Amino acid sequence: MPHSTIALLRVTTWLMLALGAVYGVTLVPGVRSAPGYRAALDWWLNMTVDALVVLVLALRVAADRQDRASWLFMTVGLVAAFAASITYFAYYQHLDPIPSPSWADAGWVLFYTLLAVGLVLRLRARARRLPFSLSLDGLIAGLTVAALAETYVPGAAVPFGADSLEPLTAAYPITDLLLLALAVAALAILRTGAGWSWWLLCASFVTFFVTDAIYADLVARDAYVGGEPVDLGWLLARLLLAGAALASLRRTESRPVDLEGVSVLALPGVCGLAVLGLLFHGSHSDISAFASIMALTAGVLMVGRTALTFRELRVLTEARQRALAERLVEAQDDERARIAADVHDDSIQALAAVDLRLGALRNRLRDRAPEEAAGVETVMEAVHGASVRLRHLLFELETPVLDASLADGLQDAAAQLFEDSDVVWSVEEHGQAPLPQQVRVSAYRIAREALANARKHARARHVTVTVDATGRGVEVHVVDDGIGVDATASAHSGRRHSGVVAMRDRALASGGWWRSRPGPGGVGTAVSFSLPVPAGGGPSAGEQPPEHVGRAGHAHDEVALHAAAQQHGEVAGDGALEQVGGPAGGQHPRPRRRVRLR
Repeated sequence: MPHSTIALLRVTTWLMLALGAVYGVTLVPGVRSAPGYRAALDWWLNMTVDALVVLVLALRVAADRQDRASWLFMTVGLVAAFAASITYFAYYQHLDPIPSPSWADAGWVLFYTLLAVGLVLRLRARARRLPFSLSLDGLIAGLTVAALAETYVPGAAVPFGADSLEPLTAAYPITDLLLLALAVAALAILRTGAGWSWWLLCASFVTFFVTDAIYADLVARDAYVGGEPVDLGWLLARLLLAGAALASLRRTESRPVDLEGVSVLALPGVCGLAVLGLLFHGSHSDISAFASIMALTAGVLMVGRTALTFRELRVLTEARQRALAERLVEAQDDERARIAADVHDDSIQALAAVDLRLGALRNRLRDRAPEEAAGVETVMEAVHGASVRLRHLLFELETPVLDASLADGLQDAAAQLFEDSDVVWSVEEHGQAPLPQQVRVSAYRIAREALANARKHARARHVTVTVDATGRGVEVHVVDDGIGVDATASAHSGRRHSGVVAMRDRALASGGWWRSRPGPGGVGTAVSFSLPVPAGGGPSAGEQPPEHVGRAGHAHDEVALHAAAQQHGEVAGDGALEQVGGPAGGQHPRPRRRVRLR
């Protein structure tokens, strides 16, 4: 903002406040020597304050681009009101009778209309980032308050149905009620997120409504005299409007809207009770058609708001349940990684050291006490068996898809699960879209459990895994030609049953689906599941940089393998161990990946 504009704005503001205070004091009862219109005060001083208010809003439009269109409409509205006042005081008030409607009336009605347009534009820019339900709340609150005000506030009634109804007679109360409804709607939408600018702007609109209602009631009773305290309301409303324009220059004048707590439902509930009370009152005494229409419209909107509330609550509950399930799954994976690290760094290394020492002891006993060497050999076989079982446990705990694709991870899992069997397996990859880490991990765990069930329970000869990864998610099918779902159902163990439940729960927690049914032609079992990519998820969502990732497997794995090979007189090379069960199509087993910890 240019320094010259700031200086001019400050001078204009202080001058406006000073002259406004002087004029306001003259409207206090007892200050004037006699009540009534005074040209020097109600014409020159009042119009000077109005001109300064117009200048403040014009400088605000020039100073800041934010909400410029809305403030420009309000500025043009003030100019229309200023021109209408000049026209009235300079010309129309000297006529007898004063014509109605007149060009002055057109300017004042245009002023209220442009104020409403300016507020709608400003509210639209802010509400665009808020849920639609809040906009409904604002509309319901505005209509409810307008209906109550039109019914119970003297001077605010819209004279529909009158015998000699003039357009101007209905235009003033309608525009006043529009300002009131918009002010209430804005505060209902923004709630605690409304800053000083919004509060001052809405207070200005409400002040305009109250002052106009009092003025209309006084005119109806032929009791209005110019220069009375009621004129103070219009002065205060214009000063509040200027204050709102100045407050909008503060960049932090609005705060985030709180969408939690009882207050979200309190406002629609209060409005609903008010509408019911108004309609009940209308059944016993007459209320205007205008108030009835607004109340009924608010009631219809509340029905829609109720349905929307239940929908939002359901979506919010499901989202929170998924988030909780994802955190539980993540905690489970972290615990797996911690246990894998402990097993590798402690148990496997200790057994490898014991195996090496027992091998050295066996070699010494072969010459000195051959009868004892056989006992040491038996102990070495037990240690070797424990090492093998721990390495199998380590592979079950590891998550190779942390640094590999899902298809590669499932190939590793199948190679490990079927290495000592005659099962012919294959992993087919139809779609190769990159997946976020959390989706890869969940899909790997579910598919691995399905492969384990096929190995332990299905007595299958062939197992096929199909992976179809797209930008929207991944769909996996694990099909075997075993004894099938019905035959295995009676043989379910608690472990398998818990595995099925775990697969289903993990898929549902990730927002997807899971099912198990007979395979093609009713032979075997087909386990299928689909996991979506979370909104905003990318191929690297949730992944950690490589330098922040620890590994439970490293070169010491070769110590245990080498010790086991020494026991059987074999040479441990650097390649992967050969497996008994092989993949379909003569596929060679892939080297087993080492566990990656987060």
